[in-house]
Amino acid sequence: MRIRRIALVTLALVSLLFILDLRCGPQLGQEQSSVRFDVRPRLPIESQASKTQRFSRPQGGLVSLVLDGSYGTVQIKSGTGEELVVSAAVLAQTEEDLERVQVVETVTDSEISYGLAVSDGMLPDQVGVGYQVEVPAGMEVAVQYSHGKVEIEDFVGYLRLVTRFCSVEVRGLAGSLSVDNQFGNLKLEEIAGPLTLDDAFATSTVQLLAIDGGYDFQIEVSNGTLSGDAPVERQAQRDMITAAGSTGAGRHPVAIRSTFGSVTVNLER
Repeated sequence: MRIRRIALVTLALVSLLFILDLRCGPQLGQEQSSVRFDVRPRLPIESQASKTQRFSRPQGGLVSLVLDGSYGTVQIKSGTGEELVVSAAVLAQTEEDLERVQVVETVTDSEISYGLAVSDGMLPDQVGVGYQVEVPAGMEVAVQYSHGKVEIEDFVGYLRLVTRFCSVEVRGLAGSLSVDNQFGNLKLEEIAGPLTLDDAFATSTVQLLAIDGGYDFQIEVSNGTLSGDAPVERQAQRDMITAAGSTGAGRHPVAIRSTFGSVTVNLER
């Protein structure tokens, strides 16, 4: 509850600062100042106890993987084999708390998921969990995470991220990417494929690789800034920037919606 109250107060203060900046800031046609957020996640507790749980199984008929957690670090990459390997690091303030929590693996049809199961009476911010994962190439992965770091590298397949108060980096992705991010730093590098990005109160940098079929860009930035060399035509009003454009046949959609943030979109040619 304490963390939730802090988050609400932070949201109110940041919103007020943006409103004041917009009312007192430059008029249309003048240079806009850049909006930057610097999020450095940390545990709300002093972690004194930890344990590691390891899971491994062949992909078999599994199609999708779901990870849920907070207050730690998530690292994911695509492997060369058919084995799904998950190493979960559980953090707690005391050994007693650590004994009352564990990571649970659940399989439903073609989906496998991992998340914390805590004893009655424990608060969510008393424990944290991080994941180090290697998934078979082509597998769908969904991550829901808060107050931590998410690092994805050399990923092949469909990836969906829902993050709050996180530092997020995706370095190398071939497939499809969907991101819902609030209050965090987001860096997407060497992305090849369709992209959907919704963010708020965030600093986001996107670097796309040129691919066959080209991209179709649709970008909306409300109460924020847009920069980069993506081939788009921009239209700006006082509190809204829209941009659209395409490359090649425009077969791969790039849809970006940002509120109270800074967005940079570059295309490697």
